Amino acid sequence: MFDPSCQPAATPLAADVVTDDGVVLHTEISGNRSAPVTVVFCHGYGLSLSSWCLQRDALASHARVVTWDQRGHGLSGYGRPGSGVIDRLGRDLYHVISQTAPVGPVVLVGHSMGGMTIMALAEQHPELFGHPVTGVALLATSAGPVTPSFGLPAGAAALQLAAHWTAGWLGPDLGQVLRLVRRLPGYREVARQLVRRLAFGARVSAVMVDLVLEMIEDTHPAAVTDLLQQFRPLDKRAALAALARVSTLVMAGERDTITPPRDSEAIAAAVPGADLVTVPDDGHALILERADLVNEWLLPMVLPQPLSDVS
Repeated sequence: MFDPSCQPAATPLAADVVTDDGVVLHTEISGNRSAPVTVVFCHGYGLSLSSWCLQRDALASHARVVTWDQRGHGLSGYGRPGSGVIDRLGRDLYHVISQTAPVGPVVLVGHSMGGMTIMALAEQHPELFGHPVTGVALLATSAGPVTPSFGLPAGAAALQLAAHWTAGWLGPDLGQVLRLVRRLPGYREVARQLVRRLAFGARVSAVMVDLVLEMIEDTHPAAVTDLLQQFRPLDKRAALAALARVSTLVMAGERDTITPPRDSEAIAAAVPGADLVTVPDDGHALILERADLVNEWLLPMVLPQPLSDVS
């Protein structure tokens, strides 16, 4: 069980990125700020830049590291109701790159919804892939419709549809409902058990479970509602053509019930030369559960290429 501290080794530089619709996105810049390569980490749905705590320091000696809270998550603003759509997140990422990594090669790393954000950017700006974007890592994500099983039998699909419909129906009242739920007796322990079951595959510490739960609780209710409606009709498969021009890593947890391995397999099949890694016994939050292995695969993407490998 890999579970070091998630406290940063050095205090990151906080910076605000302002999007074209006026939303202020919280970003943090850390690592080797004079390094030629910048790694931009894009977190998943209901999480925040804190989810990259175990990757941030592992790459810090070799790259500038940019982490950011997607709109409606962490310390970032949200904007007008309904602005939480995957295409909008792709445009946000464009602003993050433009304002925090204006020069030099860029490696984009996305977990879950963060991978979809990268694919949205590739669809909107394919010209960026090759230069400045030289590498992409898509971790526990999907380019097509997301139909999670949550570990339930196949016949329980109606429950998934009900969850999507209920969130949309509650709309702006969802925040009040969530606040009431969190006051119920036993809420904390039930929530921990759900996070443990849905996010992780094998053994994981209570610290990691609480970290994920706290990030979920900090997510803006409107973002929870708007983005949830985006996953079932998702189709970013056309964007994968741009990734053929860069070094691409695709990773999946064998026991992921949200974006199962078949979703990663489909991405890798559509990107010639992509590396596909399936991690045994791990779930959706593999960046926390098997950070050591994830970091082992990410590190070569930011290191200078040996001269012997240059044709």
